[in-house]
Parts: sequence; C-alpha cells; structure tokens
Amino acid sequence: MKQSTRLLRWLAPSIRQERDEWTALHSKSQLSEKIDPDDRKFLKLQSQYRELVLQNQGFKISAPQQTLTQIQARVGVILQRCRLYLDAKPSHPLCQEQLPILKRILDLIQEEQQYIRSQLLLTQTSLHYLKQLQEASQEIWTKPFCNPNYLLNLLRKIEIDDVYLNHPGEFLFVSLKDFIAVANFESQDTDFAVYARGLETARLINFVSVQHKEWQENRDLLLLAGLLHDFGWMMLNQEESDGAADDSVSLDEWAQHPLVGAALLGGLRGFSGDSYLSEVVSQHHERLDGTGFPRRLHTHALSEHSRRFAVISRYLELKNSRQELTGGGLRTYDVEEITFAAALQLYREMKRGEWDETAVTQTLSALDPELQEELRLSDRKNDLFSLKRYQQYRRDEAHSHAMRPHILPSASSTQTRSLTDS
Repeated sequence: MKQSTRLLRWLAPSIRQERDEWTALHSKSQLSEKIDPDDRKFLKLQSQYRELVLQNQGFKISAPQQTLTQIQARVGVILQRCRLYLDAKPSHPLCQEQLPILKRILDLIQEEQQYIRSQLLLTQTSLHYLKQLQEASQEIWTKPFCNPNYLLNLLRKIEIDDVYLNHPGEFLFVSLKDFIAVANFESQDTDFAVYARGLETARLINFVSVQHKEWQENRDLLLLAGLLHDFGWMMLNQEESDGAADDSVSLDEWAQHPLVGAALLGGLRGFSGDSYLSEVVSQHHERLDGTGFPRRLHTHALSEHSRRFAVISRYLELKNSRQELTGGGLRTYDVEEITFAAALQLYREMKRGEWDETAVTQTLSALDPELQEELRLSDRKNDLFSLKRYQQYRRDEAHSHAMRPHILPSASSTQTRSLTDS
C-alpha cells in the first residue's frame, strides 16, 4: 500500500518491518569504515533520537488505556536499542550504509508516537462529544415527538472537526473497550458504552460519505441512525450473571434491541429522511441472506440505507469484538491485525451473500483505496488461520432461534429502565 494507515498496519506491520530493519542493520556492520562522530548525518540522527525520547517520556496515558500503554512501551524498547548507536557516547559504532536503515527505524518510531498522540486527542474530544450527545438525547426519553436540532448541531460540529482528519486511525478507537473504561472512570454512567458505539459509527459513516457521493443523499439520516442505533439496549434490563445475560432475560428478548430502539426513535422528526430512521435502526443487524436478526429479513425487504448502515455496523462490530476473530484461542491477533482481520471477515461474508457488495466495496475503499485488493489476495491464500471460526460459529441458513446480540452489557451495569419510562 502506498500510504498504509496506522489503523490497518497489518498490511505492513511495524513490528515485523522494524525487526527486518534491525537484521539489515547488523548485516552491514562490517561493510565499511566507521563514520566520524562529527558526521553531519550522524549528528542529525542523534538529534532526532533525543527528541523522540523526550516525546515518549512526555506522554500522559491514563491507566485504563492499556493498548496505548503497550504501544508506548514497545516504542520505549526500540528507543533503548537505538541508544546503543545514537547515545551521546554510543557503545556501537556506525558505518555510512547503516545510517539510512537507522533513519527508517526512527521514522517508524515517530509514526508510532504520532498515532499515540492522535489517539489521546481522540479520547479528549470524544469525551466531550459523549457528554453533548447525552444531553442532546434527553428529550428522546421524555417526549413522544422531539426536535432533532440539538443532535443535528452536534453532527455539524463533528463533521467540521473531521474535515481535518486524513485516515481512519484518527477517529476510530484503537480499543473501544479502553475508551469506555476511561469514560466510566470520569463519570460512572453505564450508558456510556452505547453512546461511544454510536459516536464511532457516526464518524465512520461521515468519513465514507465524504468520499462517496451516493452516501451523501439523506446523510443526516445515516448519521443520526449511527448515533442512536443501539439506544434499544438502554431500554432493556441490563443485568449480568457470570459474564452472560441473566437467566431471566431470554436471547429473544436481547435480540429485540433493534426493534425497541426503532420504537423509541419513532418520534424524532424534522430532518432529511426522517421517515426512514426507525426502519434503518430496526434493520441494522439484518443480512441479505435472511440470517440476521431480529426478523431475519431478506434482500427484497431491506432498503438501500439499511444495507449501507448494516455494513458499517458489522465492520465496527468485528473490529471491537475479538471473540469472532480468534480461532477459539488458537491465535490471538495484535491490535494492528484486528482491524485488517475485521475487514477480511466482512469481505468473506460479502462473498457469501450476506452483505450488499456495493456498500462493502465503498466502505473498504474509504478505509484504504488498495484494501480490497489486499483482501482478495489474503482470501485466496486461505491459510490455516484464515478466520474460519465464525463460519462454524454461525450457519449460513436462517437460525432456528435469535442470535445473541453482538455486545453483552458491561459488568458494571446496574441501572435498569423499563419500557414504560419513556
């Protein structure tokens, strides 16, 4: 890929690339005479190294953000290796052939640090957005008909801010679980998980819409559906027992959250495509082959908006749920691999006829123009660890009972809402 994003780095993994660079660096250690300590290029590398060390030490990462902490630690290890060559008094001399290799290693470190910085900024802005979303959606719970102006103003603000973002790694969480932990650390609100999923979904829809004109028609419809699509979860009794739904709540009841959310949002009017909002929300887990839930609708019953939204929802579901992307514990994917593995699983499900091909192609091309070709090649290899578990986990034919929803309530969920509260 010409410009591989940090989000989809599995295509060019930084860890493996960095390992190859060190191998090349060691192989050239005896090729020519050692450079003068006053060499201009060498001094420039030393200056870049010192700056990167200071930047890595200056990151203030909160304890719940475990994934970012791991990336920072990995950067620290690479910097310690560079210290042998670029310290004020280096213990390992360098030759001219090694300088370009060391420069590439430092550039990799700089890219990693830039990603950490963008994720920290994403956390700060998203916390602000979550509070605004929570305030803007209060009328939904109390009025049978409500004006969407507050929600639309929030969307306009997000759209303006996201104009300056260049790739998905700047608005998609490296770990949604970590972000929710940060949000709960600041405010003990069990509904933040629903708001966070909605915010991430809306931002990905906006990113795809900017690149594909077909998505811009009734874009407010898709964006509002993204923000609010999982509100049905907050209408159900969220209780957990031993990591699973309480026995008093059946799978059928859990699988009804799209319909419950659609009924809740039926009174939201006053924007382009408002009459389709309930339809899109109720169908965001349906599939073209009739194996979705809760109603197992087929191709002819799904609108174009619903097909597009379902693809976005499915990709983020896969990205944020590693259970479906690991082979029963046989293989654990790194963070960089998860995002590519999610795209690969979505691509394979599309080939089986579960998702709209045009919507999937447009979504993947928005993530990266060359991603579709990479997925095609990876799918052809069909190696032993090619994400076959989900094909066994879920049959292609219609289920005899409703599927377990994609996200179980968090362990900290203690609040409940009855269906009559609104």
